[in-house]
Amino acid sequence: MKTNPKDYVSAAQQFFTAYDAHDVDGMLALCADSALGRYAPYGRESVVPIRGGIDVIWRAFPNAVPNFRVKVIELIPAEGSTVVIQAEMSGPIPAEVPGVAKKGQDVHIPHCYILRFDADGKITRLDAYWDNTVLNSIKPSGV
Repeated sequence: MKTNPKDYVSAAQQFFTAYDAHDVDGMLALCADSALGRYAPYGRESVVPIRGGIDVIWRAFPNAVPNFRVKVIELIPAEGSTVVIQAEMSGPIPAEVPGVAKKGQDVHIPHCYILRFDADGKITRLDAYWDNTVLNSIKPSGV
């Protein structure tokens, strides 16, 4: 059993290290079997299982942006078994987006994650927030 906030921060760091390495199996190993997740820009009611839900996005993302990176800016232990993470997702966008970026230009999108852990140190809930401006700009381009 893990009850020390440093244990949760360490597990969160491991999760984002795996994310940066595009190691979805490593990310899933840090999640409880019944873990749920929500990507807030997809809607307030967009809570889905991580396995068979969000992990599908994690597996597809490197195909859409093969050189994407995940940089942790700050890990903040919160109340109980919660950790808040400020991160930056970056990588070359696959198409020209007038007024936003040229094809292949690296974009940097700030993200905020809230991870909740069980007593075994496994993620039980992941909530992610980010500015969808760049992604929404890409959609009309057919990418």
